[in-house]
Amino acid sequence: MSRPWLAIGVVEAPVGDAFDALLAVGPGSTDAGSYTPTVEVDRTRHTLAVQGHWWYRGVYTVREHPRGSLVEYRVHNIANRGRWMVPLMQRRLPDQMRRDLADLLQRIARHLEADLGGCVPP
Repeated sequence: MSRPWLAIGVVEAPVGDAFDALLAVGPGSTDAGSYTPTVEVDRTRHTLAVQGHWWYRGVYTVREHPRGSLVEYRVHNIANRGRWMVPLMQRRLPDQMRRDLADLLQRIARHLEADLGGCVPP
């Protein structure tokens, strides 16, 4: 499997609270207009996975961090055919992921009424 794309950030709240807020506000737009994504939630591992289109699997994981909770957003290329095309077609994906994660962290923080730790570069 190829190396996943990664964006990370911090929310100043305990892991359980941050994960519950992630589930409450959702990861945002997955561009689901023409398909129904598959969603998997693992409350034990604090992981939310969204899969759709022919190549996309986004995984959000919440872990402990000295300032509260580290939120990781990883995108995996799950294409069976044409796998090599995805990096070419998704050149702007890392920048979009950082913007999407920053928006998500703000929505989580507002949901929790917690202070936002902001995005931390990978």
